[in-house]
Amino acid sequence: MNCSGTNPLTNLINSLSSKNGSPSLAQKVGKFLPTSSKQFVDIYAMESQVRNHRNWVQKKSKEMISTKKALRSLMNTSRQSDFQLYQFLDANLSVMKAAHENILSNAKKEKKLIIRVQKSKKIDINTKIPGKDNSYLQQFIILDNAIDLRKSAYQESILKIKKALIKRDMDLVIIKEQKDEWFFITEELSNKRKRLQPSIEILTTSLVDAISNDSNHIQKLSKQLNKVENINKRLDSLDKFFLNVD
Repeated sequence: MNCSGTNPLTNLINSLSSKNGSPSLAQKVGKFLPTSSKQFVDIYAMESQVRNHRNWVQKKSKEMISTKKALRSLMNTSRQSDFQLYQFLDANLSVMKAAHENILSNAKKEKKLIIRVQKSKKIDINTKIPGKDNSYLQQFIILDNAIDLRKSAYQESILKIKKALIKRDMDLVIIKEQKDEWFFITEELSNKRKRLQPSIEILTTSLVDAISNDSNHIQKLSKQLNKVENINKRLDSLDKFFLNVD
């Protein structure tokens, strides 16, 4: 297996839209990329694209967390027993991280272009940016093409990691993928629980205030509150279980 962690596009895209990269390089590459799919007819289409990128960033952020967690044990052992594999995994994880950060950065730049157009009644998306040859739309497309490159690099790296694991140990992949599914399920349940908690507290307070001193009412209320408490304890145990899954 070729464990080189370098993607064909890595050297190029690492120069695009990075802190130390050349802005002119990103513009030159953007001009030569196919733009037929970049049909941003108005500012609203551009805003929709930025939302798509941010949704991608949020989704892949979770994917990176679960991938790193799934690979932690393997990377610890391979660092000693199979350094070539360790370098391969580490290099591709680094590409994924760099791509993720760069996409978020470029999406923010796209949003700034949109805001500048929205704030002024004198300009539109086809107006040239002061001091530049490009219009706001052209600059947006350049940034969007750079984002596409980064997304391709990210996807290529995670596929290379999966292929490497499949070649070495199919059971490892199956177990880890199942664990990743648990991770997303418990995270979703945790978020729902947090959203419901204020309502539960308000309901509990209202019931306490509404119930009279009648002993039967108090006894019924006590049973209901005990049920809520037991559910919370079970959810706490479930949270601890998933946090300790290795």
